[in-house]
Amino acid sequence: MRKAYLIAIGFIVLGLLMAGRAMIQTIVPYVSVAQARESTRKVQVKGQLVQGTVRIDHTRMQTLFVIQDDKGDRLPIVHPKIAQGNIEEATEVVAIGQMQGDVFVAEKILYKCPSKYQGKQMQEYQESSQ
Repeated sequence: MRKAYLIAIGFIVLGLLMAGRAMIQTIVPYVSVAQARESTRKVQVKGQLVQGTVRIDHTRMQTLFVIQDDKGDRLPIVHPKIAQGNIEEATEVVAIGQMQGDVFVAEKILYKCPSKYQGKQMQEYQESSQ
């Protein structure tokens, strides 16, 4: 009976170790552009979209652009898919991926665009809904 308990405890401990390792591997930290360049693992990097740098390559089915962080460091990014929506209007971009050579290859991109209800448009929307 005692042997069965030890085996059960061993399986529980093994399961917890495997779950902990899997959880650590899925954590993707936010880093600066400089840290992203030095990293060898998957990271998240955030920055302002450099206007005029968005290129959509329909031949290779990818999106290319450059972001700039608060310190002014720039990072070229390649996303191996055609970006959906209006990325050209984005004010801020978060790229999740890792460096390959001199380029950050993003598995996922998240971008923040200005709201259509900001400023004067918001005032007009509120007035029209009254």
